[in-house]
Amino acid sequence: MVHALTESHRVLRPHGDVVDLHPERGPGRRRARRLPVYIAAGHRLIPAGTLPEPADYYRRYLAADRAVERILRDGLFTLQAREVFPLRYYFRSLLAMEATLEKEWTGMTLGETLHRRLRTLLRSRPQAQIVVVEPFRLNVLRKR
Repeated sequence: MVHALTESHRVLRPHGDVVDLHPERGPGRRRARRLPVYIAAGHRLIPAGTLPEPADYYRRYLAADRAVERILRDGLFTLQAREVFPLRYYFRSLLAMEATLEKEWTGMTLGETLHRRLRTLLRSRPQAQIVVVEPFRLNVLRKR
């Protein structure tokens, strides 16, 4: 990621901005997170359980944080804004969520308890969607 930010600095005009968006590891967190999973029925979020992230995801989040710290320390960019916010992923069905886990969120698995709970909740609410909430960090960086 340091390379990507360095290249961004090279091609940007003076005072150009770069927006960095990556998962937030949380203050002082050193373990894999458990992402909350809900069923969205109308305007209500019904808790269904948690989805554990693989432990190696933490290293990626830490590397992203360190890359931003490094380019700021090296004076390539200044930090204009930073915000942490919950990003919500919506899935129309359990099948769609399982396909995403298999193809994109590799290493994450839907445990039997969560799978059973989602099936039960969706059976009683056929129009509902599955929602996974993950904290993300947004950094706005300005070229010096």
